[in-house]
Amino acid sequence: MATIGNYALMLALAMALVGTLSAVLAAFYAKERYRLSAVRSFVVASIFVAVAVACLAYVLHTDEFTLAYVYRFSNRTLPDIFKFTAVWGGHEGSLLWWTLILCVYTCLVIWHTKKVSKWMMSWAYVFVGLTLVFFLIINNVVANPFDIWAQVVPNGDPIPFTPKDGTGLNPQLQHWAMVIHPPLLYTGYIGFLFPYAIALGALITKMEGREWIRIIRRWTLWAWLILTVGIVLGGAWAYMELGWGGYWAWDPVENASFMPWLLGTAFLHSVMAQETRGMFKLWNMLLIIGTYLMCIFGTFITRSGLISSVHAFAESDIGTYFIVYLFVNLILALIIVWYRRAELKDDNTYVSVTSREVSLIFNNVLFVTICITMLLATIYPMLTEWIYGTKRELRHGFYNTVELPIFIGLMVVMAFGPILTWKRTNRSSLIKRFIWPVIVLVTVATIGFIINDTSHMATISFAVLSFLGVTIVQEFYSATKRRHERAKEGWLAALISLVRMNRRRYGGYTVHLGVLIIGIGLTGSAFKAEDKRELGVGETMQVGGFSFQVEDIGQQSLDNYYALTARVNLIKDGRVTQRFNPEQRVYRASEMNASEVSIAVTWLRDYYVVLAGTGDNHTAEHPVGVFHVYVNPLVIWLWVGTAMMVIGTLLCMYARPLAVKVRAPVLANDEGLESA
Repeated sequence: MATIGNYALMLALAMALVGTLSAVLAAFYAKERYRLSAVRSFVVASIFVAVAVACLAYVLHTDEFTLAYVYRFSNRTLPDIFKFTAVWGGHEGSLLWWTLILCVYTCLVIWHTKKVSKWMMSWAYVFVGLTLVFFLIINNVVANPFDIWAQVVPNGDPIPFTPKDGTGLNPQLQHWAMVIHPPLLYTGYIGFLFPYAIALGALITKMEGREWIRIIRRWTLWAWLILTVGIVLGGAWAYMELGWGGYWAWDPVENASFMPWLLGTAFLHSVMAQETRGMFKLWNMLLIIGTYLMCIFGTFITRSGLISSVHAFAESDIGTYFIVYLFVNLILALIIVWYRRAELKDDNTYVSVTSREVSLIFNNVLFVTICITMLLATIYPMLTEWIYGTKRELRHGFYNTVELPIFIGLMVVMAFGPILTWKRTNRSSLIKRFIWPVIVLVTVATIGFIINDTSHMATISFAVLSFLGVTIVQEFYSATKRRHERAKEGWLAALISLVRMNRRRYGGYTVHLGVLIIGIGLTGSAFKAEDKRELGVGETMQVGGFSFQVEDIGQQSLDNYYALTARVNLIKDGRVTQRFNPEQRVYRASEMNASEVSIAVTWLRDYYVVLAGTGDNHTAEHPVGVFHVYVNPLVIWLWVGTAMMVIGTLLCMYARPLAVKVRAPVLANDEGLESA
């Protein structure tokens, strides 16, 4: 099967090269036969890539340790679900999985853009084809998962051999979230390729701005939504698996996934001005270019080994290839933007400061500022190593100091933006809409500063979030009330009718509500409590005003691992209210440790118990464990808020597009027919 997989990858590369060359010819000569050749070649390449992935999954399942990849990322006792996860659990396999998702996405885009200008799509296929060729070169030459394991004998000759067992998948990856998180993250990254490619194709062919935005709108929303869920699932995995009591550490790889999300979010807001007023054309083009290039940069960070991260793969020369690909795309995109700069002039200009256009400018500036500062902080260790010869890292305190105030500013803009109207907002209407939100903001801030001496930033955050919350609820209430009175519908029926008739507007409000709820969860982290102690059976520790008592400490042995186990009880008023079963596992194949934390989730707080190992005075007769206990307020609202964001995005995604008049370009194919 390894041989079949190798040949499939080589054939896929050949077909991708044919498809890309055909796309170039179709773009330059506007010939339909070249475009069809490109489409068919990409589809065939996709089939070969799928065969290669199936072969890799098969050799992992059948324990073919002749392959170095199988030896390094699987073992005989590894559960089947994680043998499948091992397909993307290692460096080479994850890149092959990336290529598969790229191929699937390409086929979907080809299918769903049949009625779109064929000349414009030919240019888009050029950029898609270059990406496919790049990744298939990586799969074939630099990171081939079908390489044979070999032993080097004293004379220097490699001799193939088959180890009895593999070293196994990293224990931290043997978790349900890692079955879902990496594929979602890759899909989100790759998803932004197609808005990027179509935007450049539209700019080259001078397609009307409102038209290409209509084409990419749903693709962009899908990519943004998938990336959002992928990022949150990564945080959930870190929270449940790493045993440090948190979900976000401003880790370089976490930042790398967040930066394209920031620019993508800015783009989704900014395009509204182009759709409605013909404004921000240059902004939107640069934002979608930046979003995709940040996706590639995030992949570079993960693969290069230049940045220390629990999420990163081992050091590899592959980072050089990604940097070259990144700069090639950057240079091509900037050349196209410069060459077509006349097409990016706005149709209208600003009329009033109190307009939605101005709020979107503030929105863009804040998102881009966060992204740039995060980028500089992320590459800071590389810069210091290059300049001073030693890496100097910026810790989470720097990010909290710099980024959190900007995020709070974004919450303010988020509250103002949707309420403002295009061109100019009536002053009396503005005052009427904001009087109650301002009263609530001042009230919450005053009470917070009086009773909260833990974190002034948390007080400011809660005050701004309350301001945002009142504006959202007020918008839903006032519109529902009008519908209720005019249509004589019940309140719930009026609300449902309102959302159904204007999914885009109220889907956006729902997304903002989700962000608000996530903000509440994040702000709650300012009040977490923790303690770490050595405890024997029957001993108790106090954390955040709660009593945790060790009931038992024992051992467990399974085929895949053996573990130190414990039973811990949360005691309240002399009775047990929660039970915890943390473990400290040692996996047999890799001899690596992994903490299995035990978490009790409530609406107000999470109780989080980690068994870090045995204590200094541990004996078989009197076992002693090292326990790290956290009480984390409001964590559940992170996951609730994410669900709200998903619902809101789906509402926006399946809303009717804005009705706009566009000029349809007419281009000749081989038979002299219209190709648009």
